[in-house]
Amino acid sequence: MENGHPLRIIASGRGFQPVLEDHAGTPLRIIHIPVDADYRADVAATRKAISRDTIVIAGSAPSFPHGIIDPIEELSELARANGVGFHTDACLGGFVLPWAKRLGYDIPPFDFRLPGVTSISADTHKYGYAPKGTSVILYRGRELRHYQYFKATDWPGGLYFSPTLAGSRPGALSAACWAAMVAIGEKGYLQATEKILKTAAEIRRGIADIPDLYVLGDPLWVIAFGSKTLDIYSIMDQMTRRKWSLNGLHKPQCVHICVTLRHTLPGIAQRFVDDLKSSAAYVRQNPQGKGGMAPMYGMAATIPDRSMVADLLDMYIDLLYEV
Repeated sequence: MENGHPLRIIASGRGFQPVLEDHAGTPLRIIHIPVDADYRADVAATRKAISRDTIVIAGSAPSFPHGIIDPIEELSELARANGVGFHTDACLGGFVLPWAKRLGYDIPPFDFRLPGVTSISADTHKYGYAPKGTSVILYRGRELRHYQYFKATDWPGGLYFSPTLAGSRPGALSAACWAAMVAIGEKGYLQATEKILKTAAEIRRGIADIPDLYVLGDPLWVIAFGSKTLDIYSIMDQMTRRKWSLNGLHKPQCVHICVTLRHTLPGIAQRFVDDLKSSAAYVRQNPQGKGGMAPMYGMAATIPDRSMVADLLDMYIDLLYEV
């Protein structure tokens, strides 16, 4: 603890609040900064939030809820100028953005080309098409990487060491990840990314043309949309009845579709838009619809005490174990 305060991590305000400590047990406090009207992390607010207790700043490329790429260049430069680390969360975009850049899309820099970026995370199990459990984190140098290692030098069972705090990882997962990436190759990832981005653009145009709906920000393939006149969660329920799986989001109330290769099959994008149009029309005509997830999402969004929401989630998981 420095200056009588917990060390600080600055991250864009998207709702995550893990409990963290450093290697000495000092609590690490996350300072959430707001996002701007385009749902990008606010650079001015970040600058204001930095103090001598700050140890790292984090941004998303892109964020999971709205699919928006934060101003990584400006944020990482703030980190570099203040002598602290910067982490790019590219878990969702790590296997899309580099290929999108090669395809000619306007992708801002988010990786080690920026001198302020000190670490990057990427999920191989998403658009890398590998099994879960193979996600990676990259560091600018070996010194930073050493902090993730676990070592026991005085254990009676001998010397124990592991590359991560989580312990051992099944070798089969790493082999399967390697096999997936080699089998797909650069050509495969380029082709997949091109299909996904073209399909996403078609879906985004279709959503924007539906009365009462609007798209949040300027996304590429993770498209969040909401409504100022209709219950968006009721629309999500109607889409669920039509066999679509959408993510319900809060702050603001909206839902998103994460476009994947399955959505690029012939006719799927148009069917999604047609079903969404029908769902919006149904909710417009039946604003007091019952059942589904809409009541739960609506209630959770309005409860100011978030610990009560966490308790409800505990109860839900308990029920899953008892079924």
